[in-house]
Amino acid sequence: MIGRPRMEKDPQQVARLAEKRRDENWRFRSFLKMLSRRRQREVNRIAEQYGLEAESRIDCRECGACCRDNAIPVSEEEIERLAGRLGLSPDEVRAKYISHDEAEGDHIDARPCPFLNGNLCSVYDSRPEGCRGYPYIGGDIATRTIGIIERAGTCPIIFDMLERLKDAVGFRRYR
Repeated sequence: MIGRPRMEKDPQQVARLAEKRRDENWRFRSFLKMLSRRRQREVNRIAEQYGLEAESRIDCRECGACCRDNAIPVSEEEIERLAGRLGLSPDEVRAKYISHDEAEGDHIDARPCPFLNGNLCSVYDSRPEGCRGYPYIGGDIATRTIGIIERAGTCPIIFDMLERLKDAVGFRRYR
């Protein structure tokens, strides 16, 4: 196919493919860390471009996979915002929706998210920043590859960006 490759949009297929390529993705992480700073900046630019292109090719409301498999960090301000939206007190929101542990702090356990209605967010205008920024396209890819690899099995956008990036930077030729 000439032009952009077909984007896999089925979350179940993305999960299977990501698992199949898990070892390859960890080798890619090592490959990225060996690149010069100049080349890493170029990789960041390409990754952001691919991520934005992938984002434009999918309607997240048809997928919703991220809302079924994440722990969403929440701040006190976000808990208060959710409380106002839900007509509950912040303590009631904490008791009903918020988990806490040393590793993740306060978070909504989105396995699946309690605010997911079909593939739509029932608190969309009040959702936490962790949801607003997902899938976190852009930034320093080399320092974020652990999270990227972990989310590649959940998000078709991240999976597509990662697979295209491997080809663009010559990783597959390098192997």
